[in-house]
Amino acid sequence: MPNFSFRKLSTSFPRFTGTLIQKAQLHLFYLMLGANVFKGLIYLWDAISNHHGDGSMRAIRLIISSLFMIVLLRRFPKIIKWGIHYAIIATIMHVYYRVFNQQVGTDIVTCQAIYMVVISGFYGLNKKWGTIYTVLASAAVILCHYISFRFTGLQLLPQGLNDLYIVINFLVILFSHYYFHGVLYSTIAQKEMLNDELAEAAVAKSNFLSMMSHELRTPLNSVIGISTLLANNNTNPTQKEQLQGLKFSAEGLLSLVSNILDINKLESGKLELESVVFNLDTLLHGISSGMRSIANEKSVGLVLVVDEQLRKKEFLGDPTRLSQVMYNLVGNAIKFTAVGEVMITARLVAHNAAAYTIRLTVKDTGIGLSQSQQDKIFEPFVQASSSTARKYGGTGLGLSIVKELVSMFGSEIKVNSAPEKGSSFYFDMTLQEAPAAQLNSETETDDPMALSQLKVLVAEDNVMNIFFMRQLFKQWNMEADIVENGEQVIDALMRENYDLILMDMHMPVMDGVEATKAIRLLNDTEKAKIHIIALTGSVSDDIQTRVKECGMDDYLAKPFQLHDLKNKLLALVSYK
Repeated sequence: MPNFSFRKLSTSFPRFTGTLIQKAQLHLFYLMLGANVFKGLIYLWDAISNHHGDGSMRAIRLIISSLFMIVLLRRFPKIIKWGIHYAIIATIMHVYYRVFNQQVGTDIVTCQAIYMVVISGFYGLNKKWGTIYTVLASAAVILCHYISFRFTGLQLLPQGLNDLYIVINFLVILFSHYYFHGVLYSTIAQKEMLNDELAEAAVAKSNFLSMMSHELRTPLNSVIGISTLLANNNTNPTQKEQLQGLKFSAEGLLSLVSNILDINKLESGKLELESVVFNLDTLLHGISSGMRSIANEKSVGLVLVVDEQLRKKEFLGDPTRLSQVMYNLVGNAIKFTAVGEVMITARLVAHNAAAYTIRLTVKDTGIGLSQSQQDKIFEPFVQASSSTARKYGGTGLGLSIVKELVSMFGSEIKVNSAPEKGSSFYFDMTLQEAPAAQLNSETETDDPMALSQLKVLVAEDNVMNIFFMRQLFKQWNMEADIVENGEQVIDALMRENYDLILMDMHMPVMDGVEATKAIRLLNDTEKAKIHIIALTGSVSDDIQTRVKECGMDDYLAKPFQLHDLKNKLLALVSYK
């Protein structure tokens, strides 16, 4: 006789790799089917020993059908749902057979069977089927009072066998709850562990992005800054144009880096808008001037039309994010236009009191978009078609960010377009006119010697940025000392008197945060309260909080616009 074992039988079937819940459902089903085999043996023993074999076929059918279902489910575990439905329906039929039997009725075994229907329905299936099957099974104990029909032929088990039968049912109920309790709390524990891992990953991601931002934006600060200085001082038209091209390429790289980082901020809901004074006409002219060189390279016209009523108005808003939106829209328009022109318009739609509703439009005569393309171009990392990326390049991030930022402005980006007929992107935004008090505080003096009275200490460890800052301060007639780490900052401050420290946040030996904390603890109260402006390429979500908490007075992100730094310095001069 061959050596046969159930272990060998189990290994001959494919290993089930379903979810934890599916595995739990299988175990529950095996438990109930295995119990049916034992209960069938009890009925078979009673039929043979006490009733001359009467009822033995019913017991044999229960044993064979249960074993068959076990083998079938081990071979095809994915049919578990159908198996559970089959088992529940069979159990409900057994409930009705017992309840409507004239010798049995609603006894403890019947109640156990109803309870196992509840367990199987809710644990093995779902809330809907659990409810349906529970109602069907429970209805038997009520319907028997109103229906007189009764079955015959089911013999009561002797007390000993009946108690054994009840014990088996209780064990099935006990182990079902025990196992699913373990699955439930194991799932909760895994979820908590996963949440902890995700939180750690989020911190690591934030730190990585902050580090990469600093590493990328710091050299861009010197590239953009030096090219700006050279272009401003160059009288050779050809060289000036080349320098503008260099600056534009560097700003394009900066825009790409910013887009990637902004997507992360937008997804986490941590991007916030500023409210500062700006002139819309000046902003749009700056964008137009910055994009004109690339438009000229393609022989594409670039036209700017600003409503006369808006030209001398100063508004409160976020010019940086508005510029980001317009740069993306204008850049796309130029990219996809081979012949014709790109037109930027700012039109006053309505105004009351100090609120102005303005429609900003970027219209081109480019390749246009079909309706299906319009439906997907605002999704992250998606372009109108695969050929677009190959022919025109790009990451597919620009319009996604435009959509999110315009939404933060309280508006919606819209598009009118058709293939080969150009495109028109537009949105309406409401801006508050800046109060007169704020206008006066934002006014910049034209006195070339206004900054000469400031003595500045600069903490910067990047060689090219040091070169850039020296050239910049020379143009502004400023006196500045430059050191390379936080310890040198403190040493220099102890030797000399300064009006201001421009503090890089990331430096070797001692970083800007530690240096600032040490300065604020100096015994010399005048030096301890020196004005400190943070300079950093980091864009982490908590950078402004860290700046304030460590005692710094202001913050400027690299690469910064020259006029932004100049305005902060002029404000300090006015305060002095």
